[in-house]
Amino acid sequence: MVQNMMSDGNNKTFSALQHLLTLAYSTEDEDQEVAARDLAKLVEGVSFPSVSFGPLAHALCRLVSSSNLDVATYAARAIKLLILDDALRPQANLAGVVVVICDAVKQWEDEAKCLTELLGALQTLCWDRSSVRSVVQAGIVKHLSDYTQVSDQQVSVLALSTIGNILSYSDTLLLQDTHTITALSQMLPALLEICRTAHERPQCFYACAAIANAAAHPALAQLLLQENGLAVCRELSHQADARLHILGSCLGDSAQTAVHHLSSGREGDRSKASRKYRFKWGTKPTMRLGLVSSKKHGRLITVCLLVWVLLVTYALSPILFG
Repeated sequence: MVQNMMSDGNNKTFSALQHLLTLAYSTEDEDQEVAARDLAKLVEGVSFPSVSFGPLAHALCRLVSSSNLDVATYAARAIKLLILDDALRPQANLAGVVVVICDAVKQWEDEAKCLTELLGALQTLCWDRSSVRSVVQAGIVKHLSDYTQVSDQQVSVLALSTIGNILSYSDTLLLQDTHTITALSQMLPALLEICRTAHERPQCFYACAAIANAAAHPALAQLLLQENGLAVCRELSHQADARLHILGSCLGDSAQTAVHHLSSGREGDRSKASRKYRFKWGTKPTMRLGLVSSKKHGRLITVCLLVWVLLVTYALSPILFG
């Protein structure tokens, strides 16, 4: 079965994989580190058919569970990359990847290097309907909430995007899951505070996207209203509208969605009523890029554009006017 993994029939690659799988089951840390590091490199360039994915997934689960930081980090990176393939995630779930990743997230909470790899995998798992329920049942929500507050921006952004993915199922798959909804409700004040203070940082966008998802759930919407969430989202929407957009504003879009839900559909763009915000790891949304369009800045922008046009015209004048 392992041999079937190599779709190109490359004997050298097959032999290397067999060797690494053997090292993964060694009791020596050095062997396991070699296996984890080289498997992380291997999965970047090889496609693994889902029917033959099992042995690799089981080996990586063993490595992620290691008490050695480097072994766990490299193995988590390999899993993070592998499960970006939609066809492999069902097999990963059957192999116990969700539980192993969640346990490791709790174990390495003070190690940002390892945590970023683990949270990257967790973000994709929560993006997928087939695995998000297993994630929340593993009791990871409280830990994610704590990670949103850390100083490491990458860790906090990954935690926020994972929370947003979970909340995207709050009014469907998790609607009747009282325990999970209660756990999610406890982090709403922190999400609103991030929206109030993060400003142009990525945390603001992911927190707002999470709030927009939460606002679709009746109970969570009521809690957001109690925490003055409607005013916060209106302000974010107004800030987005007051900017000169270059590539568009996903922040303004999610804020408008939240406003629509929290105002019972009386405000905001109705076309966003059923919109959800989910992000697979590595898929970055278009963030707000622009300049404040106050009168002062508006005049400055106009002057800059005119100067640019004049310079281009001058440079091309020999061609344009012979």
